Order: sequence, then C-alpha cells, then structure tokens
Amino acid sequence: MDPIAPETNKLGFIGIGYMGRPIAQRMLESGFKLTAYDRNRSKAEELIRYGGTVAESVAQLSSSCDVVLSCLASDEAGSTPVAEQGALVLFGGGDRGAFAAAEAIFRAIARSYFYAGPSGAGAIMKLVVNSLLGIGMQAIAEAVALGQKAGLDRSRLFDVLSQTAVVAPAHVGKLHRAMMGDYSPQFPLRLMNKDFGLILGLAAAVGAEMPATRAALDINAAHLAHAQEQDFSAVILEMEKRAHLGSRENGGPRVDAASAR
Repeated sequence: MDPIAPETNKLGFIGIGYMGRPIAQRMLESGFKLTAYDRNRSKAEELIRYGGTVAESVAQLSSSCDVVLSCLASDEAGSTPVAEQGALVLFGGGDRGAFAAAEAIFRAIARSYFYAGPSGAGAIMKLVVNSLLGIGMQAIAEAVALGQKAGLDRSRLFDVLSQTAVVAPAHVGKLHRAMMGDYSPQFPLRLMNKDFGLILGLAAAVGAEMPATRAALDINAAHLAHAQEQDFSAVILEMEKRAHLGSRENGGPRVDAASAR
C-alpha cells in the first residue's frame, strides 16, 4: 500500500464530537483535504472554517474519499486537550503494511503511535490502558477523601499530590481542575464507565479477574445516577460525598457537621 500523504489523498472523517473535532481539525491544519460527517450537521460545519467540507451522508463521504476515519462514542479514547495539542498516543491493529502507510495521519495527531498486532489488538491495548486510567482516578479520589477527612487542607493536598511520582501525568491535570471545582467533561464519566463495561466483558471472555475495575465501575455508576455530564474525574466528588465532606462543585471549602467532628 502506498503511503498516505496530504498532497495525494482525501480523508473522510465520521464523528465530530469531544475527540473527533480536535482530531479532524489537526488533520486540516496539517494540510490534509478532509470531508466530515456527523449526525448533527452543525458539528461537522464547525470544520468549514479550517478548510473542511461537509458530507450529507456516510455513503457520500466514503465514495469521495481515499481514507475514512471515525471517532465514535463506542470507541472513545484519550482526552480532548491532548487531541487538540496533537499529543495523543495511538494503538493500531490490523495489516502492518496499512498501518505503515497511514503514518502521515498518525504524525499529524499523535506524539507516539504503536502497532499492537492483528485486527482488534489496538482496541484491546486501549482497554488495558484505560483500565489503569480509570482505576487510578478512583484511587486518587479515595486518597484525597481520606486526606481531607483526616484534617489535611484540600488545596495543599491536591497540590502536593500533583507533584509526586505516584500520580500519573494523565491525572495531574485532573487534580488541578478538581482543585478549582472544574469537572467539565474532557473524557466524560459515562464514557469511562462504558469502557469499564468493555474491560469487564473482555476479562470475562479471557478468564481474567478485575476486582478493582468492577469496584470502580460501581462507584462511577452511583455518581452517574444523580449527576449531570461531567469528566471522569468527578469520581472525586462522589468519594467526598461518601466521606461527608460537603459539596465541592464550586471548589469551595464547605464542610458538613460530620467532617468537623
């Protein structure tokens, strides 16, 4: 397969959402000709200012493009700011020659990319990574609730944790935003919970035990039952609530009677 290049290939992009929009924008800024489609046409039209065109249907898009990419909720990965910066980490599965031919696309949107194996291997690698992402956030939520309950200042606690080696880089930004009470969705909690479900399904299929993932899914699901659309870091709010630490929605120092005793 010949290498894909901005000068010779037209791209089609399906799904202009949390992740799709910044990825498609990066492709256009890198010189690719790109046609977009989304069920919500107004989302696709946002790319016109960057030189994109809009298709009326998936059939129209696929018939006019050499390469079709999709970014849909059933395969969501990573986080919006990372996509905007072109700093994604990509995992690919399928024909190795096709993977190599698509490197120009990968370079435009990712800081690193890995061939994981045959078809499906990239999706499995993504679930493995997201299990660490989600379980790590749950562990942080429990730790910050513990620290506050034991009397540590919330802002100082978050600041110190963000500078330790035990908090992964992917979680540092979440701590900074949580300190300010900002849980606006970058990677929505509902999509993290969707991934937890896929992880547990894979684990059942291959005979792997995932008790921490199951526990994290239960906590996420409990928060989703009464919350608006929020980032997956909002699990911090759930653990603060369970510790009777009061509302942190606006980043304030509110505590209730239980936490003052």
